[in-house]
This record gives sequence, C-alpha cells and structure tokens, in this order.
Amino acid sequence: MNQTVIIGGGIAGLATAFYLRECGLVNYTLVEQSPHWGGKITSAQQNGFLVEGGPDSFLAQKKIALELCHRLGLDDQLVGSNRGKNSTTYVWSAGRLHPMPEGMMLMAPTMVLPFLRSRLISWPGKLRMGMEMFVPRLPGDQDESLAGFVRRRLGAEVLNKIAGPLMGGIHAADPEMLSLKSTFPMFLEMEKKHGSLVRGMMKRPKRSAAHGSSPPPMFVSLRGGLQQLADALVAELPAEALRNGCSVLSVSFRADRYKVALSDGTSIMADDVVFATPSYVTAGLVEQIDPRLASMLRAIRYVSTATVSLGFKRSDIQHPLQGAGFIVPRSEGRRITACSWSSEKFAHRAPDDSVLLRVFIGGALAEDLAEQDEPALVRLAREELQTIMGITATPVLAKAYRWHKANPQYDVGHSQRLFEIERCLAEFPRLHLAGAAYRGAGIPDCIQSGMNAARSIATERAHADAPYQHQHQHPPVCIGS
Repeated sequence: MNQTVIIGGGIAGLATAFYLRECGLVNYTLVEQSPHWGGKITSAQQNGFLVEGGPDSFLAQKKIALELCHRLGLDDQLVGSNRGKNSTTYVWSAGRLHPMPEGMMLMAPTMVLPFLRSRLISWPGKLRMGMEMFVPRLPGDQDESLAGFVRRRLGAEVLNKIAGPLMGGIHAADPEMLSLKSTFPMFLEMEKKHGSLVRGMMKRPKRSAAHGSSPPPMFVSLRGGLQQLADALVAELPAEALRNGCSVLSVSFRADRYKVALSDGTSIMADDVVFATPSYVTAGLVEQIDPRLASMLRAIRYVSTATVSLGFKRSDIQHPLQGAGFIVPRSEGRRITACSWSSEKFAHRAPDDSVLLRVFIGGALAEDLAEQDEPALVRLAREELQTIMGITATPVLAKAYRWHKANPQYDVGHSQRLFEIERCLAEFPRLHLAGAAYRGAGIPDCIQSGMNAARSIATERAHADAPYQHQHQHPPVCIGS
C-alpha cells in the first residue's frame, strides 16, 4: 500500500493529513518535531484571559477555513470581530493616536469626505493623493515593491503613515522589499483595469444591507482560541498516524521511493512526501536530493517577531479603547509595530472587569527587538504603552511569545522564484510543498495548500491505479493555490 509522509505538524501539515483521509488515503504518517500540534497557532487560558500566541483570527472572505471549521463541528465556536466603533484602527503619528479615515480599504479610500476631514494626512499629502487619478499606469506585468507602488501612485506620506505600517505590518515586512504582486495583487489589477486606485474604488459596487442586516465580520476566530482548530484536526486523525516529539533528519531517494530518516533511529519508506515546514528547513531536508532546489528554497527569507499580551483591570485604564488597536509608522521611532486591543476586537478574551492588549514587536525592520527574553519584551511593551496610551498600571497578566525566523518574506520577484522552484521540483516525482512560504501566509492559505497537496497525491494515485493508463513519470507539482 502506498505510504505518504507529511513533515511538519502546523496547520498546513494537519490540513494535508485531514484532506488525505477525505480523499480515502489513510496510509500516512504526520511527523512533528515539537510536542505541540498547530505550529504558530497556540492559545492559552489564564486567569480568565484568552491569550493567542500567534494568529488570533483568519479572514472570513477566504471560505476554506470556515468550511473546515464546519466539517470539524466547530460552527458554534465561531466568533466574528466586533464592528462599528470597535473596529476602528488608529495610527500613532506626531504624538497622538489618529483614527484611520472611514472607508479606507488598506491604502485606498472608498469615501472622499472622511479622508479630507482626517488630521492624519497633511493637506500637501491629501493633494498628492488627489493627483493619483492622473498618474500613468506602468506598462507590462513587472513586479513592484509595496513602497514603490504606493509612493508612485499615492505619495510618500500615505506610504509612511498608512500603507507601510498596515500592509507591511501584516507580513512583518520591509515595504521597500515586499512584493505587491504576491501579497496584494488586487491593487495592481485595479491599476491595470481602471488606470487609478481612486477611480477603481469609485467603480466598486456598493454593498447594500438587505433588510437592515449588518455586513459580515471581516475576521473570524474561535471562542476558545484558534488552538481549537488544531486540536479538532488532531482529534479527527488516527493516533497511530501521528508522531510528535520526533524530528526528520533527512530525506533521500531510494529505488523510486523516498527514505525518511527520523531522530529516534527509525526510518519510513514513502511513496509521497509533503514538506509542510519552513522553506529553510525543507531546504536542509532536500539537500541530498537536489542542491539546486535546496538553494532556491533557502532564498525565501524569514524574519523574527514577538507578541506580548498584557491584561489589566479596566478601572486602571483611562483610555476609552473604542477600536481594534493601532499601528505605528517606522518614522515615529517607537519600538513596537502595532497593538491589538484584543478584548475589544473579540468577545470572551478577558474577564468582564478587565481588558487584554497584544503588542507586536520585531519584523523585518527591527528583528533584534524580537529576540529578547520574556522579561525584556514585557518591559519594552509596557514602556511603549505608557508613552502611547498613558498606561502606568501593573498588568495582572503578562505573557510573551517569541517567533524566531517564523515569518516568510514575499520579496519582489517571489512569484518568479516559485516558478523556478516548481520547475526544479517537477524533476522529482511525488514531492510536495505546503505552508506559509509559498502562496499565502494566512491560515486559509495554509489550509488550501494542504488540501492541494492531498488532492495532488490522490489524483496521481487514481491515475496510477487506473487500468490501461500510462503512469505519469513526472506528476503535477503542488505548491498551494
């Protein structure tokens, strides 16, 4: 019977195993080096607070995560992010928090008057942004950095105060290096189709609230934390197929199969191998198979980040906390990149008499700050919140998570790099890549990559088993969607 080995027990690896079973393929082994299933998804309950160490939600617009929750019986645990005044994002600029102009879609305004009234952008900056409709589109289909695109179309001030900290912050990236084509392609498409972001926004169909219903939330989480998703996946998988606390030492090609050597001294002979590990880890594992492929995988950069969750008594906080949190432009010289007001963003994150805040540190422009130990990270977060929000109280809860080289960077040219990886990988049958490094770093993207890997394996097995049909020597490559 054909054997599959899945390396990496994060959400992509767990999803691969789940969808293999859904395809009727049950002979697989999922290997994870740590005792923890779920990768960066980790939730902790402490003193009535719900702390998320990694992601705290996923985009509702990408339906695959919601569909997976439904299939796992988690519908009654789904919670949407708060809307209205509690969804406002602020920007720290010139010594105060400014609300993001109403109707901003990432970096582009959908409403003119709120943007004109905003004190966040200066009048010269507003005039420069108003000239966007007259900026010619770039010819061809070349990749461009987020910074280059925004500076060219909307001006330096919008890049500095909105697009850089908001869109770059989503990927913990340097806007000067972040590929717009691989992260926010809708803006390139808008430029190509309408010649202008402002014109494109004006032509977007207006959403009408049917029968007075409110629009669906943009972000969705789980009542008990996103760890529920990983735990539910593990519960659906056969225990004998799961091996955590065990590392993969190497993968080598042996007589049309792959030998997967494990740290406990055993090995598994596999027909298919799915690498759901960071690309630099995958590079080390495929070095024996093809140094060229390993080199290409190592070329995908990773950066370090940290999160610090702080719980306070509500009576100790003078700030009204009417919003989802704030972002901090690099030019402001602060040591944090953003702060999420977790208990305002989602219900059930703190006791009724308390609030929970989550501070983001590090990323491509300040990795060294994220590498500090927990006491230093907590101290840094408290000092920054005192300056920005006036919080002097001692927290009743403080918990930091460090994520060393955990955030893949989609640099300019990322799509071309993926094309070259796919072309190289096609020379080796039945190897598959899944996870955050390739075609989307969010939870839905990682789930999709796992589904695609499983379906690719199932398709090849079906072709191999079909009578009177030639077996493909080089099966299709799977790297997300």
